[in-house]
Amino acid sequence: MAARVSKEMSDLITEISTEEKVDRSTVVRRLLDMGVRDWRIQTALDRYGQGSITLLKAAEVAGVSIYEMIGILEERRIPYRYDISDLEEYVKRRYG
Repeated sequence: MAARVSKEMSDLITEISTEEKVDRSTVVRRLLDMGVRDWRIQTALDRYGQGSITLLKAAEVAGVSIYEMIGILEERRIPYRYDISDLEEYVKRRYG
């Protein structure tokens, strides 16, 4: 995969590379990982906030455990809903 970036972005990647003492490719991969993780979490939060997915599904979309998802919701002061149907769904998926 190849991507073009602005001169400013290229300079920033070089700066990070120098500071972290890693090559530019490593910096780009790390930044992409961070961006994708943030996107997944935000997407899960948006869908959960709209009520279109359960807490368990939000955790799956975000790529985190249900406990991490609860922590994310608490950090962002988003009330979470977890009822018996969520527990049943979790047990069914976890234990078959």
